[in-house]
Parts: sequence; structure tokens; C-alpha cells
Amino acid sequence: MTAFAEIETLMQAYIENLHDGDISKTDQMFLPECDLCCANDDGSYIHMTLEKYKEVIGGRESPKSKGYPVYGHTISIDQSGPNTAFVKIDCAVQPRYFIDYLSLVRTGEGWKIAAKVYYVQRTED
Repeated sequence: MTAFAEIETLMQAYIENLHDGDISKTDQMFLPECDLCCANDDGSYIHMTLEKYKEVIGGRESPKSKGYPVYGHTISIDQSGPNTAFVKIDCAVQPRYFIDYLSLVRTGEGWKIAAKVYYVQRTED
């Protein structure tokens, strides 16, 4: 499998995991040191460690449990070298819809998310 195909596979698993909310799969996709940051429209931001992000996932109902369909697709993949890439994703944890910017690194275990910056695009009422 090419590196590009491996990244696409990881991104599909990422989108499905946003839908399912399985914390064990989250651990498989992210580096333990990953930082997550959300820029808000008012200029403020939210910063989370991976551990805090897993607490958020564990404390909410998954879109799957609420009957929402899987939503998301990869907008772009920029592979700058054999072991680094940057991916833009359109995704959701309904009723919120996001644009995620994911920095990836290839480790001995395959591609992992090293950093996540995201924006809440819209929220359904």
C-alpha cells in the first residue's frame, strides 16, 4: 500500500471513529503527546491534551448512538516527505460540523496524528 493510501485509510478510520466514539481506537490513531486546539469566532481558543480529548469523547453520546449517519470526507492531503503529511478533513460529531487540520507523522506503527487544529463550521439546531 502506498503512503497516500495509508493516509486515506487512517482518515476514513478517523471519520468513522468520530461517529462511533471508541476511545481505544483514538489511542491507535493519535500520538500520546498530541495537542488539540480549536479557534473560536470570538478570538478565543480551546486547547486540549489527548487525555482531555479522550475524557470529552467518553463523556458524550456518540453520533452513532443518536442515530446520525457517518459524515465526513478528506478535502486534501499534502505529503511533504516520506514521514510527514498534512490533511484537511470535513467531519462531524453531530450536531456539530467541523473542519479539522491534522498533522501526521509516520512512526514504526504507521501514520499517527501528531496535532489537530479544528474549527466548528456550524451547529445544527
